[in-house]
Amino acid sequence: MKRTRWRYPVFAVLLLAWTLVVIWIRCWYLLLFNLILLDLFITRKIDWTLRKYGLPRKLQAAIEWTAVLVLALVISLAIKILFVEAYKIPTPSMEESLLAGDFIFVSKLAYGPRLPNTPLAVPFFHNKLPGGKKSYSERIQLPYRRLKGFSRVRRDDVIVFNFPEGDTMVVQYPGQNYYSLVRQYGRDYIRSRFGIVTHPADKRENYIKRCVALPGDTVQIKEGSLFVNGKARPNPPGKKFRHYVTTRGEPLPDKLLDSLQIKQTTVTYNPVNSLHVMYLTEEKREFLRSSEQVRSIKQYVEPMLSFQNQEIFPHNDLYRWTADHFGPLRIPARGDTLRLTPENLPLYQRIIEVYEHNDLRAEGDRILINGDPSREYRVKMDYYFVLGDNHHNSADSRNWGFVPEDHLLGKAVLIWLSLEPDQRGLEGLRKERIFSPVK
Repeated sequence: MKRTRWRYPVFAVLLLAWTLVVIWIRCWYLLLFNLILLDLFITRKIDWTLRKYGLPRKLQAAIEWTAVLVLALVISLAIKILFVEAYKIPTPSMEESLLAGDFIFVSKLAYGPRLPNTPLAVPFFHNKLPGGKKSYSERIQLPYRRLKGFSRVRRDDVIVFNFPEGDTMVVQYPGQNYYSLVRQYGRDYIRSRFGIVTHPADKRENYIKRCVALPGDTVQIKEGSLFVNGKARPNPPGKKFRHYVTTRGEPLPDKLLDSLQIKQTTVTYNPVNSLHVMYLTEEKREFLRSSEQVRSIKQYVEPMLSFQNQEIFPHNDLYRWTADHFGPLRIPARGDTLRLTPENLPLYQRIIEVYEHNDLRAEGDRILINGDPSREYRVKMDYYFVLGDNHHNSADSRNWGFVPEDHLLGKAVLIWLSLEPDQRGLEGLRKERIFSPVK
């Protein structure tokens, strides 16, 4: 009698929940699972315990445990794809907002979960197995599709995305940007001497940065200060810049650096002129300025160059931008019509050719898209501009340009664990950062 009482409301709740999920992801054939729920809770026509088949107990137990493990795997993957995923911060590019060794949760619901483009993959291995081989097969490639989320990307959101220039990588140098190596040594040299691997969009390495400009915005950096649509943007808490700190003949004491949580390994000191090169937030800069040991502090600004900086987007002689003098650059939005010229083509070439899969050729003053002469191009996706909070120690949109909409994974929301990378056990535990929100 008790079982009869509770099974109907439980069935109703599960039926409603599953139906809403199916409507959300729009995979209508999954509604067939409702028939299984109906039989489990109401009709009971099928013996799901396998007892009536007369199987040996060990085999029956093995099948039941396999079913439990498969169900747990499916639930885990569903949570990872649709709701939340854990990531580890590997580099100091977001200091001091996020530190190397922080473990964070990334909300997939914030901007809507992106469904996999490459479904044939080994679960929980992003793009390679421990032996170095690819963890996925490209035999099936699905078109880009994103479910509805709670919100859209906003300025100053900390976002996780697939590295836009991660489509091609050098096997022997997995941490190096292939296109940067090509610019330095030439394509023929790199391809003739090293192994090359390519990845589809959803299998490219994961990056985390702060979104500073949205589709349709115009971004510019003047002497290290950020301007969006002509207006200066305040620095986020924890924004760091490279500084030159000159002392009165002695290096800054270790005790002072420790009190500011500045690692000695990140400070360069020249005893000839008592000059320190270090990365400081505004708060720490003002604290050092008040110290009697400090003679002067000056923020580094990369000067305008008389030549093109090969590592700054768009990697073209017509644009002599630097990390501190960049733009103005308009961020393309879905539906925009770009008026193309030989001069502005370097800004949008990768969008047209790589991200939106067109055949693009430039022959003198002629621009051919899919074989047709074109002076205009209609943008198919939204794009974003991102920066690292560690301004002078970050590879970001200043280096490789726009982040396409289909590379967007989610929003960083919470630090759930934080460990010093060079320490083991509880000694490296940063207790003050655990369960703190990402700002």
